[in-house]
Amino acid sequence: MKTTVAVISDVHFDPSNAASGSARRGAIADILFLRAVHRLNRMIRPDLTLLLGDLVNRGESPEAPADLARIRAIAGLIESPVIAIPGNHDGDPDAFYSAFERPAPFCDVHGIRFVPFVDPEEPGYNARRTPRDIERMAQARAGFAGPIVAVHHAPLFPPGAADCPYNYTNADDVIDAMRAHGISLAIGAHYHAGMAPVYDEGVAFIAAPALCESPFRFLEIVLDGDDMQVHTHALRMPDELALVDTHVHTHLAYCSENMSIPAAMALAQDFGLAGCVFTEHSGHLYFDKETYWAGRFLPDGVDYAGPGRRCRMDEYLDALAAAGCPPENAALEVDCDFRGRPVIRPADRGRFRYLTGAIHQLDALNAPRPGIDAVAAEFMASLDTFIRSGIRVLAHPFRVFRRAGLEPPATLFGPVARLLRDSAVAAEINFHTNEPPPRFVRLCIDLGVGLTLGSDAHNLYEVGEFAPHLALLKACGYDGPLGDILVDPRHAG
Repeated sequence: MKTTVAVISDVHFDPSNAASGSARRGAIADILFLRAVHRLNRMIRPDLTLLLGDLVNRGESPEAPADLARIRAIAGLIESPVIAIPGNHDGDPDAFYSAFERPAPFCDVHGIRFVPFVDPEEPGYNARRTPRDIERMAQARAGFAGPIVAVHHAPLFPPGAADCPYNYTNADDVIDAMRAHGISLAIGAHYHAGMAPVYDEGVAFIAAPALCESPFRFLEIVLDGDDMQVHTHALRMPDELALVDTHVHTHLAYCSENMSIPAAMALAQDFGLAGCVFTEHSGHLYFDKETYWAGRFLPDGVDYAGPGRRCRMDEYLDALAAAGCPPENAALEVDCDFRGRPVIRPADRGRFRYLTGAIHQLDALNAPRPGIDAVAAEFMASLDTFIRSGIRVLAHPFRVFRRAGLEPPATLFGPVARLLRDSAVAAEINFHTNEPPPRFVRLCIDLGVGLTLGSDAHNLYEVGEFAPHLALLKACGYDGPLGDILVDPRHAG
């Protein structure tokens, strides 16, 4: 049976460490950790997650309890069992385990026994295993016939076998005990560059890289009998792909969780993007929160004359300008009313390089038991008007169905793709509370419909998180240059 183990280490969360030029990005480490956790849950789905220490940077400081609580709250989102081990930066182990659950001496997952060690630090940022814990390796084997894995913060390997400056001062004794008791794998961390697998007389040694240093990596280890596969995941997108996030929200969105224009722009660079386009909801800027969420404006659209009207369009553009956002990176996610008309005032159209359109609601969905045929018919009628209104991109094309708990009808994929092609409107790939239909995406590729990648970020960790988007394109069978299918609506004709 295959067992997948995720390994995240050296987060070094430190909100006070915002100095530029430091390789250790402690000030954004909680964002990095949250991004990694969501990727685990969405894409990797490990059977076990190991958090191998240095989760905070200043474990002895007065702020350490709050820092640990922040990281613990994020770790609580992990959907697999978790083993957390303190590192040399995490402070007193007892204080660490007042935030995290202390692991049992042995943890069995799919017939594999994981043995966690909290080893004392030695000079030179090395470690030492105590005689008591060396004996615990023998206890782990007693009465257990399956594979055993040792997990700890510091890297362990036969002296001289790896280009790593840290090790155990009694590495030979520890490894001798591992061999004597059939412990076939040691997983450590601590060395920020990471240590590729070292194989020596039937025992494998590996160290996970630091999450806090670009490109912000963690490991996926797949164990299958005697076979081990190690995959390194990076939160930063490959620079050579020159990806543009064409759908990022701001603090003005009613559904914003922690958005900040300057922070999003900085993170776009951290995550290897070639561009970051802000696209605020037009309805959020024209109506108050209650009016928007109640959908009272949808029958009349931009002409709605009831209570709850407001206009924050100038506030939006002023905030972008104050943050130094280039004009070409200022766009708008235009809502669609019940007649397929864009919810945007004529005077505001020329203030943006292009418009992204989004169908968030349909009148047929207000029925007590909406029928899929009625919903589909209204969707196509609205879309036909909406696409011809001057939008450049159609956001999350079928999400309105998924939000209503309905499966997008496959019979609509062809008509929608052809309508987009004929109107030179791009289709957005968007995973925010959404699962894009692969068949529709493949059809767009085949018909020559341009595609854009949108994070639809309402939380900073989502900015430029395109790992699901790239995986979808691969699952669709596309392996050509991304430049052949992706369009940049800021510059399109």
